[in-house]
Amino acid sequence: MNNKRLGIIILIILMGTPFSSLSADVIVLRTAAQESYPKYYKLGDQLMGGICVDIMQAIENENPKIKFAGYQEFLPFKRLQAYLELGQLDVFFGFKKTEIRVQSYAFVDIPLYEINYVVAIRTDSKVNIKSFDDIRALGKKGTILTIYGTAASRFLHKQGGLFVDDAAKTPLVALKKLKSKRGNFVFYHDLGLKSLIKRGKLAREIKILPVSFSTYYHYVAFQKNTSLKTFNQVKSTLEKLNVNGELSRIRRKYSLTE
Repeated sequence: MNNKRLGIIILIILMGTPFSSLSADVIVLRTAAQESYPKYYKLGDQLMGGICVDIMQAIENENPKIKFAGYQEFLPFKRLQAYLELGQLDVFFGFKKTEIRVQSYAFVDIPLYEINYVVAIRTDSKVNIKSFDDIRALGKKGTILTIYGTAASRFLHKQGGLFVDDAAKTPLVALKKLKSKRGNFVFYHDLGLKSLIKRGKLAREIKILPVSFSTYYHYVAFQKNTSLKTFNQVKSTLEKLNVNGELSRIRRKYSLTE
């Protein structure tokens, strides 16, 4: 039986077993992966990697009483959110906290990492911008590429007066369009852009401008009926990782600043 099929079987079993435990002392929390690089991504051996996986594994190493199951398989993001709200999942790593989500989930109030909306340009570009007004002043020479159906795309369209091309299906496609001069900027979060530029060895061709258009954080979110004991175990372990520098080490691995 291959790893993928085994992972699916384990997830199905756990979905029907709330707060299963390997023993009387070990709590297994059901979760899932979002197909969003580099939060979660498949490694060569079909196992899941990513910044959120690294954080979960660091929690497991720090506190052997906590185990996470289900993150080896991607789940459509809307379904993932619904399962968490309904209690079919116990926890998810990598949620932006919003007023609406606070009503549906219980957030651990310790930021996992910071997210900034930024723009990437070709390294041979002479443009120097500090705000959306600077981009508006460029007219069609300030065409911004972004990714269809994302929060980044919705954020751009709300600004008004910008030439936005959000036809790209992935951030990598948007970067390729930028390289081929089919746009002047790529707008997305720094977590994704920095990782893709590093992974694709694109630093000689593409750079990120040192301007943040919006800053927010990703957190751990539990389903609302989580026991206070379980919630606090994860929270206290995450606090230890924050204090001992392990969270900082993981952030640096993904080129994220404090």
